[in-house]
Amino acid sequence: MPVRYLLPLLFAFSLASSAAHAGGIIGIGVGAGWWKQEPGGYVQADGDRVDVEDDLRIGSENSAYFWVDFRHPVPILPRLKLRYTPISMSGEGTVSRSFSFRGVSLTANQRASSELEADQIDAIIYWTPWSRVFDLDLGLNVKYLDGLVEVENRNTGERHRVAFSGPLPLLFARTEVRLPGTGFYAGGEGSYLALEGHRVLDVSLGAGYRVGLGVAALGLEGGWKRQRLRLDDFDGLDADLTIEGPYMGVSAHF
Repeated sequence: MPVRYLLPLLFAFSLASSAAHAGGIIGIGVGAGWWKQEPGGYVQADGDRVDVEDDLRIGSENSAYFWVDFRHPVPILPRLKLRYTPISMSGEGTVSRSFSFRGVSLTANQRASSELEADQIDAIIYWTPWSRVFDLDLGLNVKYLDGLVEVENRNTGERHRVAFSGPLPLLFARTEVRLPGTGFYAGGEGSYLALEGHRVLDVSLGAGYRVGLGVAALGLEGGWKRQRLRLDDFDGLDADLTIEGPYMGVSAHF
């Protein structure tokens, strides 16, 4: 496992261990999982709209993700969830048409290599106005996006990288419905932004099973996750990207 994946996981479980010894003053959940990321859409920077699949030859990748959720019993105070989702894809192949991307020009039948990254840290504050057979969480999500697009003409050696980063404020909602007496549940969560030409949708739907073991409840969940990142001159980049695919995760709630 790469170091950038291992460190957040160790951090989350160290927090969980500390909370478990705090006498139940605060509840905490931690989780990690795998997401198969299928890309689609385009990017543009001082040139043509470049299709990430057809032009940049970027294909699907498998990636881990991590989260930690702090819960307390005070209704009027917000709860906190942190999530880290790395996205890193690459591609190489012969292009079928001519296009340019930030000073790199390619013509048909030349070879191109490319990279696409869109790492994300979500800091979510939320309230739980309802928690019975089903939970309803509502709040705000500040998604910090840190990424790059790099294109290289393998025939000429021309290469250019466009880096982009910054925060995006989103609305957040989550719901979970439990089947009483079984440990089975289903639900979903999503974040949405429509502001100043940006349109961001981050949604997941899934189902799972939890079992109580001593001080912790362990869970296994699977489902589908989809992101739509439509960025209008975001740090010099225009983009309309879709990243989606199945996911599988494990969790522990203390």
